[in-house]
Amino acid sequence: MLFVVTEFIGNFHPVLVHLPIGILLFALVLEVLQTNTKYQSVAFAIPITYLTGAIAAILSCITGWLLSNTGEYNESTLNLHRWMGIAVAIVSVIGYYFSVKKQASISKYIAVVLGILLFTTGHFGGTLTHGDGYLTKAFSATNSDTLFVPKPITNAQEALIYKDIIQPIFTEKCIKCHSGSKQKGNLRLDTEEGILKGGKGGAIISVGHAEKSEIFQRVSLDPLNEKHMPPKGKTALTEQERLFLQWWIQTGIGFSKKVKELDQPNSVKLALTALEKNASAAIIPSNIPNELVDKANESLLIDLQKKAVVVLPIAQNSNYLSVNLINLKTLDEKTLSQISDLKKQLIWLKMPAIQLSETAWQKISTLQNLTKLSIEHSNITDKQLQYLSELNQLQYLNLVGTAISSKALLQINGWKKMRQLYLASTHLVTSELIAIQSKYSKTEVDTGGYRVATLVTDTQLVKAPIIKK
Repeated sequence: MLFVVTEFIGNFHPVLVHLPIGILLFALVLEVLQTNTKYQSVAFAIPITYLTGAIAAILSCITGWLLSNTGEYNESTLNLHRWMGIAVAIVSVIGYYFSVKKQASISKYIAVVLGILLFTTGHFGGTLTHGDGYLTKAFSATNSDTLFVPKPITNAQEALIYKDIIQPIFTEKCIKCHSGSKQKGNLRLDTEEGILKGGKGGAIISVGHAEKSEIFQRVSLDPLNEKHMPPKGKTALTEQERLFLQWWIQTGIGFSKKVKELDQPNSVKLALTALEKNASAAIIPSNIPNELVDKANESLLIDLQKKAVVVLPIAQNSNYLSVNLINLKTLDEKTLSQISDLKKQLIWLKMPAIQLSETAWQKISTLQNLTKLSIEHSNITDKQLQYLSELNQLQYLNLVGTAISSKALLQINGWKKMRQLYLASTHLVTSELIAIQSKYSKTEVDTGGYRVATLVTDTQLVKAPIIKK
């Protein structure tokens, strides 16, 4: 009963922990402002701000300590976060004392120390909750929040059952809560030892008996069941993934065996075939060139990502890239030049609502490997569209919501490979639509203006009942 109560109180930590952060940061802002004679009147609010922040920090420490007893977190990171949090509470009390004594010469040093403690405590707290490198992942070339893409399997029979099939399932669906940085239920699924050891309730796998194994039972529950894993709001395992997990347990949870060494029911054989087909589709999308290109300059990619330019590989085992400028409305000359430096690798470019200069549109036309270009709602004109006629590899072009006219489209001589052309909400002349469709006969020309036909069954005639007298 006592454990239940302490766990209940500890669960308030995520709610309370943000209070001292906000209040004490406000205290630091007041400390800085009071150094300016113009804002010295704010000094009266500093003591009460420190006091409120200290109380909130102490409550956060108490609930955090109780929450840590659940044993679901990496011990070393937890200890750092725990003692840093206690240090924040102590220093905030000291800050309150010296602010009451109006000793500004000491208070400014306390403010610096408190600022450093708040940052480091927050860093370790983020690591416990979201994984290693939480605060710095935005500056990493490999952002941990990007979609997990498992290694393609082109020959399922030669694949390793655990490393190539089971481990990717755990990585994508499980290890955010069951890894070295966070261990819900004292369970780790990122190591072989952790899988064999199980969680606080004991072993999670009954070798040879999937239906008796807790891990398989949990992933097979109704998604609305509170014991279903992954929990509500997370992506559940697919039917195929559950089948592979069941098969792995039934065949003895081998960590080093190849698929071909295991008995394979017909259902598993079909699933393995589907796995190979999906891998092939992922490796070679239809609009990726067959020619090989060198890898793009890594420092250039990192520099672009820092400018909020989204740069991603098109597919596994390919150096071709897609660039998305959805976070930008204009392009400075340096950024455009950096994108141009990727012209060998760049084949997909998305620039929704972009506003470019005449020179910039000319520069876009030098990206000769582009197969897909999205410039919907941009400021492109008929004149600038002629520059894009030089993009002979284009297969997809989105001009929705632009000022492009029928005349400009009919004057284009390139685009022999165009397959999809989106022209809704442009300056098209209806009378010339037939001419456009004739010119782009091998292209799906989408002009919008969709209308859904009304079926007879969509309408019901309701008559008032006849009342017999």
